[in-house]
Amino acid sequence: MQFFIFIRCKPGKTTEVGLSMVKKRLKEVQEIHSISGDWDLMVRALVTPRGVEADFESNVMETLLADQWDNVVRTQTIIGYRVFNPEDSFVE
Repeated sequence: MQFFIFIRCKPGKTTEVGLSMVKKRLKEVQEIHSISGDWDLMVRALVTPRGVEADFESNVMETLLADQWDNVVRTQTIIGYRVFNPEDSFVE
């Protein structure tokens, strides 16, 4: 199951938070993006099904941001259920 984590950082802390997450090299973390808009960072994490929500919160989120919570204003997590590929649809 895919999780998309949106992170808003305190001003001037985006690079520090992003680099900290990258250095942890969590196997569940597929990508970390610096983005524009309401959020500063977006993380795509892939967690195998099996008590996914519990695994995600305790293993991924806490480990990912363990040393950075003071630099984080807010997070939002969205679960992705299906990946759509161009081959999945027919456009006339």
